Amino acid sequence: MDDAQKRLETLKKALDIEVQEKGYYLKAADTAVNPVAKQLFERLAVEEDAHAEKFKAIEAELSQGRDWPDISAPAWEGSHLKKVISALSRDIDPEEIKVARTELEAMQEAMAKELQAYDMYRSRAAETDSQAEKKFYNVLAGEERMHHLALLDSYEYLTDPAGWYTVKEKWTLDGA
Repeated sequence: MDDAQKRLETLKKALDIEVQEKGYYLKAADTAVNPVAKQLFERLAVEEDAHAEKFKAIEAELSQGRDWPDISAPAWEGSHLKKVISALSRDIDPEEIKVARTELEAMQEAMAKELQAYDMYRSRAAETDSQAEKKFYNVLAGEERMHHLALLDSYEYLTDPAGWYTVKEKWTLDGA
């Protein structure tokens, strides 16, 4: 398979992944009971949609026989995810956190999906000789990794709020 075919195959696979992940996050948001989990899933769906739109634009260029376009990877909207996660530590009493088992399972599955996408994008970046394509996939891999970390942070908070506060807020027992 030549590089042009590999590019198009990877784009199609990546587009399928992003569309599936968006649908997964929207479904998880619809069934979420915990408001933090709901907001996180909704935000991730928006970000996966942004990825899909970039893939469509690149595929349109490549299908016309052009080289990899100078389209930058979507800028990670980490500030939005950080706002969701920072909401964890305010206005919520750790003793009153309620989370459905299905939300936790959804987060675990989502973390695995994000890591799979990360691995695929890093692999493609390593394979290609195109600097524009390499840069695009490396940035995208970084975004998928940040999604994974946001999910992990939320999961840890929802499963062990006291432990999360100890780590994130640097709580210590000083004997005083």
